[in-house]
Amino acid sequence: MAIQFTQRQLAVSQAICQALAGRQPRREELAHVRPAAVLVPLWDDGRVVQMVFTKRTAHLDNHAGQVSFPGGMADPGDPGLRATALRETQEETGVAPERVELITRLDQVVTITGFLVTPYLGLVDPAASFRPNPVEVERLLMIPLPKVLERANYQTVDMEWEGMPLRQIALYQGQDMVWGATMRMLLNLLEALGQRAAAVAALAG
Repeated sequence: MAIQFTQRQLAVSQAICQALAGRQPRREELAHVRPAAVLVPLWDDGRVVQMVFTKRTAHLDNHAGQVSFPGGMADPGDPGLRATALRETQEETGVAPERVELITRLDQVVTITGFLVTPYLGLVDPAASFRPNPVEVERLLMIPLPKVLERANYQTVDMEWEGMPLRQIALYQGQDMVWGATMRMLLNLLEALGQRAAAVAALAG
């Protein structure tokens, strides 16, 4: 089944690929970390290309209550990390792998909880139905891609995590805050796009 992506999605995809052409995503060579993968989904709601996040439920063992990308730890049965990202996306959001077209791999990130996360940027079928898994996902969070790609929207916040005071860069969408490893993935994407981020943002909406 061929996916009918919107012109916005296709234009954004082409612009990102052109901006990242020839750039090798960073890899982290570390021992004693657990491999994981996430999807950085780009979905068109009919008005603008949205970046899709999950608001994790409060009872999960790792990153409970945080805003993150759909994804998780690699399973021994996964043929690779791309498959991990797609499998976990289906489990968390209900979007099947055949409804996603992966564009490129982004820089790896190591989390404070010991995961080595490989992010994959992908287009999601605009006709896809999202069915969040209530065990893992409290709700989905959509942030317009132009907002994500505007560095002025990021701010430094003082917060506390497990009793430790932290100063973090964060992106707010309403009362929700993107920070931590997910934020580092966004900052890495902004760094990789460089001056072309504004052009990509213009195409998105």
